[in-house]
Amino acid sequence: MGDALAKAVLFQAPPGPFTASNVVWDERPRGTPEGGVRRPFLWLERPGVQTTIIYFHGNAEDLMDVESDLQELSDELRVNVLAVEYPGYGLLREGESEGVKSNLGRVSSSWSLSMCTRMPENPCETTIEGIDKAAAHALAYVISTRGIPASQVVLFGRSLGSGVAMRLAKYARDRFHWSVGGVVLQCPYISIRQVVSDYACSVGSFMIPSYYDNLATLKSMCIDVPSAMESKRWVPLLILHGEQDEIIWPYHGHTLYDEAKRLGHPSVEALFPAAATHNRWDLHEDIIQPTRNFIRKHVPRLDQGVGANQQPGCFGPGSRPVRGQGRSYGSASCMFGASNILEHLLASDRDDKRVI
Repeated sequence: MGDALAKAVLFQAPPGPFTASNVVWDERPRGTPEGGVRRPFLWLERPGVQTTIIYFHGNAEDLMDVESDLQELSDELRVNVLAVEYPGYGLLREGESEGVKSNLGRVSSSWSLSMCTRMPENPCETTIEGIDKAAAHALAYVISTRGIPASQVVLFGRSLGSGVAMRLAKYARDRFHWSVGGVVLQCPYISIRQVVSDYACSVGSFMIPSYYDNLATLKSMCIDVPSAMESKRWVPLLILHGEQDEIIWPYHGHTLYDEAKRLGHPSVEALFPAAATHNRWDLHEDIIQPTRNFIRKHVPRLDQGVGANQQPGCFGPGSRPVRGQGRSYGSASCMFGASNILEHLLASDRDDKRVI
């Protein structure tokens, strides 16, 4: 029951249809942990540049929603960006196959989302395991197919995606001895269970399985290090969390930062913008500039050029209309949409107060 409830509560894919340019499809060899499934990624390439951000979006959004913001991020930082789609979202949302094929001519004619039900692993079913496999696939694609060293890769996780990024960093180091250049977490959580506890008390939180637990992953990354990777114990970490975040309360980000410092992490940094909420940030001052400084410090091959200054705005699709609804749409902000536990937070069609 816990898994079924969690899936209904946690994963809130936005409504279709899906359209996006710059999408690539890839399939890793069968027999590898992430192999045997054809997956889409948003690939924003800057020729001659190695530094690459792998981006994990939040809930209630897909690759279409983040494309324009990530293009701006790529242009400002002069880095490649690969964004990961989660099973059941966007191009991997069941029932959208005809729209996908008509909107994305590069999609193979043999690919149809109706195949989802006929495949050994259903790429359209949203599960933690499926998200983790898509994340591992993304990293393998960047390193093996694009030939980019792991040290030039920065994992960027926003909201729900912060758990994906943290777990991938540990998995890559422990299993493949790939130490990424850094990890950026925007409005991260201690754990999904703790977010539920903030709203539904500790009793309600026990109805949610212990999925992404960033605090536990952080401790494990700092303490449980394979002997072969001892010199790579400390993966550089940047935490960005708005002090006015009404969805994932800012103490989550503060707790992660304080714990990293307590564990002796020498390359953890944090920024807690005083006016930032969950969805409203000054794109340039609160995200681009600290990320640029962080990458310059820890990924020395980064192109140092910058683009034009940006006006304060919403990082995510908050300034764009909901597809077909003509109203503001808050990015990465719905976590409990199907749950009666948090009825007062579920008015996603009436206001912008959402959870992850």
